[in-house]
Amino acid sequence: MPRGSPNPYALFSLLPVNPRAKKTLEHPDNAHLVSDISIDPESPEIYALDVGLHIGSASRYTLATIGRQGNIVVEGAGISRIQCSFEFHETNQREIMLHDRSNNNTTQLHGDTALPFEAGRIPRRVIIDPTVNLLLGFGGANCDMYQFKIVWHPRESLNVPKLISYRVDNPRLARTVLDEGAPTVAPSGRVTRIHAPASNNKVQIRYSTRKLLGIGGFGKVHSVIDVDTGNLLAMKTVRCPPPDSGEYLLLKREVQTLSDLTHRHIIKYLCSRQQGEELLIFMDLKPGNVEQLISRKVFVEDPPLAKPLLHQMLQALDYLSHRGIIHRDVKPENILYDSASSLGREGKYEYQIADFGLSNLATDACSRVGTSLYMAPELDVRNGPQTTKVDVWSLFVTLAYALDEGGFQRKSRRTAPALRMKAIREAANAERLRDIRAMAEIDPHRRASAADILDQVFGGEGRITPHRAVGAHGTRPGPEMGLQGPAGPAAGTEMRAGGREQRGGRPPRDLVGIGARATRPATRAAQRQFVAVETPARATRPATRAAQQQFVVAETPARARDVTQLLPGAFPASI
Repeated sequence: MPRGSPNPYALFSLLPVNPRAKKTLEHPDNAHLVSDISIDPESPEIYALDVGLHIGSASRYTLATIGRQGNIVVEGAGISRIQCSFEFHETNQREIMLHDRSNNNTTQLHGDTALPFEAGRIPRRVIIDPTVNLLLGFGGANCDMYQFKIVWHPRESLNVPKLISYRVDNPRLARTVLDEGAPTVAPSGRVTRIHAPASNNKVQIRYSTRKLLGIGGFGKVHSVIDVDTGNLLAMKTVRCPPPDSGEYLLLKREVQTLSDLTHRHIIKYLCSRQQGEELLIFMDLKPGNVEQLISRKVFVEDPPLAKPLLHQMLQALDYLSHRGIIHRDVKPENILYDSASSLGREGKYEYQIADFGLSNLATDACSRVGTSLYMAPELDVRNGPQTTKVDVWSLFVTLAYALDEGGFQRKSRRTAPALRMKAIREAANAERLRDIRAMAEIDPHRRASAADILDQVFGGEGRITPHRAVGAHGTRPGPEMGLQGPAGPAAGTEMRAGGREQRGGRPPRDLVGIGARATRPATRAAQRQFVAVETPARATRPATRAAQQQFVVAETPARARDVTQLLPGAFPASI
């Protein structure tokens, strides 16, 4: 006998639309799934098949299968053993996907809300939700022998991920429906990235909107679901300005910049397209930004968490500097985070920098843009040249704000620029930030680069800028810097593309607060004396070239002749 109301664990019901579909309600194997879904008690009964967590399926992620041998039995010559299945997305465990598992691809979505299976895309699966793909059909040449309307039920009271964890895979089955592909379709394999159609070489993302994440000066950001993969994405929506306007150039710059960057600590750009009068930019979605962590006093209550923030953002800025790109709006709101454990990495958070709407090439940047509190002093000079070190200044201010060093958050609310600058200088002289105060030098020529601080604090780990590179962007430390880093990468450390390192080098220096112990003198002469005191075995090489050659002959006579003949002038005038 049918239930008087939907099963409390039902997520949706399949309402028959045509006569063949209605006969499935009469099949004895489906009787336990039939319920009355009518809302008004006085209205006629409306019977449908409940689909939800109450169905015992082969896999914990499978809600139900449909077919001759499915959880919902549908018989017929044109129906496969398993025609289709409803399954939770394996990662987010909230989105439900319809998989076509028929032998001849005879499952499809119909109606005005349909975002149907695309020809040639493997695996054949699409998202279903209360706004898209509400009419299911399968069987026959037109995939409409059986048609069901998908009627959704409220599920706010259900803790779906927890209920999924209670479900147990059937141990008697060597393969589950989740693992099984259609017999006549090539194996799908693991979906690792979205590939562009070969015809136009552009990624086409079909999406269903989830919620509004934020509104900024450059548009709105929504979380959306990729209909074909089930992955959650961030979609930035910007109204397209006239092609001859400055705003159009900013949009074009952001898309060009993002599409050309590949780094672990820079947000991943997927694609963009124009839709009507709006430009849609699709990127990876992260749980939140550093501003949200600051509002929860994460760094104030646990200061060591600022160390990976500094390290990872320095790597991103070093990569941008190497590419000659200035971000120009580094601030907590534009640094996104994710759980490191969810990515299989050490630590608590993994950070990525985002929002490249104000970025520019270092050779072109001269306008005054950014957020006032985080803007470097040289940006106040009208039409003055800018280098990638403006981002280093902004990162230091971000760090001081995150740690609330010396009450910096309260002091930063002052409107007078001189008072804000005073607060930044006070933070730079604080004990905890003193060892990275070169990031807050007012003179950009004396300010440290991201590569300098990577050397100084982290032993060069994550640096990709060549150590001898000196140009318009500035990568060599100024003469005022205290603890200078090594002359090259850590021994045994090989840098990979994108700033990723191959382990095996020396570990970073011991840290005090979030910086290194500033025990090495500031001047070059004093540093030579310091090295002679600390490591006498290495401080025996003379300073002049002639004396160095004699030194090499005396120390390694077998090799000295080769060195002096094949590499004349290889030794610098001073060490």
